[in-house]
Amino acid sequence: MSIAASFVNNAESNPGKTAVFTPQRTVTYGELHEKTNRAAKALRQTPVKEQKDTPPKAAVLLSNSIEFVEVFLGAAKAGWLAVTFDPKWSDKELAAIIKETKPEILFIEKQFTHIKDEIPASIQVIVCRGEEAPFTTYEQWLKNSNTNDIVLPEVTGGTLFYMGFTSGTTGLPKGFMRTHRSWTESFQEGDKELKLQASDHILVPGPLVHSLFLFAALHALHRGAVCFLEESFQAEAVIERINAGHISVMYGVPTMFEAIAQRLEQGETKTETLRTCIASGAKMAQHKKTVLEKTWTKAEWIEFYGASELSFVSILHHKDRFRSKNALGYPFSNVEVSVRNENGEDVEPGNIGELFVRSPMVFAGYYPRVSSDPEAFISSGDLVQQEEDGFLHLAGRKKNMIVTGGLNVYPEEVEEVLKASPMVKDAVVVGIEDEYWGEAVAALLVAKDHMQIEDDIKAYCKKQIASYKCPRFVMTADEIPLTTSGKPSRQKVKEKIEKQFRLEGQLQ
Repeated sequence: MSIAASFVNNAESNPGKTAVFTPQRTVTYGELHEKTNRAAKALRQTPVKEQKDTPPKAAVLLSNSIEFVEVFLGAAKAGWLAVTFDPKWSDKELAAIIKETKPEILFIEKQFTHIKDEIPASIQVIVCRGEEAPFTTYEQWLKNSNTNDIVLPEVTGGTLFYMGFTSGTTGLPKGFMRTHRSWTESFQEGDKELKLQASDHILVPGPLVHSLFLFAALHALHRGAVCFLEESFQAEAVIERINAGHISVMYGVPTMFEAIAQRLEQGETKTETLRTCIASGAKMAQHKKTVLEKTWTKAEWIEFYGASELSFVSILHHKDRFRSKNALGYPFSNVEVSVRNENGEDVEPGNIGELFVRSPMVFAGYYPRVSSDPEAFISSGDLVQQEEDGFLHLAGRKKNMIVTGGLNVYPEEVEEVLKASPMVKDAVVVGIEDEYWGEAVAALLVAKDHMQIEDDIKAYCKKQIASYKCPRFVMTADEIPLTTSGKPSRQKVKEKIEKQFRLEGQLQ
């Protein structure tokens, strides 16, 4: 079954209902169905090279817009692979990924056409939301396509439909591929756990190039709800929209909710129309959530743990939020988990191990290789503890773990201690190379009120945690470097700290 199947059913049964709302314009289910059919048929007319392991590729370099949704769903209907390029990539990264993925067609906004010299002549370029010679505009492309005799294919569940990218610590972002089945299964399991309704107005405040928000938008269309799509995240605009009573469900990552909480701390009118807040991407600070709970008085909080490659892994409901600061919740519906030691053996409940996942919702492999064993358990890359009843707690990211003097330090644990200090606004902990210890614990802090806290925070940590876990190197900054997906960039933090202490002569 195609990911577009339920959307088509909704469009045929209720064509006049609003499907997507943006600050610029809205589109109904019937209009979106008609436009995506035209896009799909136009794609089916596009010349393609012989494909070995993947369908023809339609690359999307667009900001949040109705055109993004039209092209993406059109590609899905056509049996093509939609490849989402991040507008935040550098020109160098973008040129390299275009060369690697070799799409047949590229949908682009006028602001990105300056890279035209980097686009091979074999790739057809379509400009959305603007004009730029010598390229064809999106509306011209649709108008020029003779689609009357084009019949759309029956798309099977095993067909690849989406390639997104994960931000690696080094090198180019890696392309992960998804089949229709992996997301239709995710829709079904999400229906059980998230309980979205056709009557909902679902706010999608983040970029569609990130799988969380793309899934949120398509899940809204799957349910027959209204998707409120923000062009970019602005905390004030989100607060205004929620206060106006327009939103019943909001998706977000913790950095978004925390930015909203900072503004709400100044005092806001209570809102009762927001029914559900769905958070994912990282653990959220409880004190920030408390601020939001006092304002959004009727909202139930649901946190789910997952990954672009894995979809849903576990779900943390409101009633379980205080089981631990690092609570992940119970495995999601239709998800099997296995917690293993370094020898690949299951650990006893309560012991730390690496989390492996098996479900029908996982990805099909990293481009260009398609996985040959869909029944295999896949590593999440995270270290967890699992209780007797199956409840999971996050211990740390395996690749983030610091080994200092033969002892394991989980950065997340140290960050938790640092963030609890009244001196600290935000913190990221990394390991940096040390000739004697192997690695040394280092911290980049955002201090409250721009205080000089380096020495005080070291003394504070020694009272809270074992000495080998305490940061030996502490640096303050105005902000924490982030990845394009809004998460702390540990690689950039590490480079920043190493550069500073080398200049001071404390590192070789």
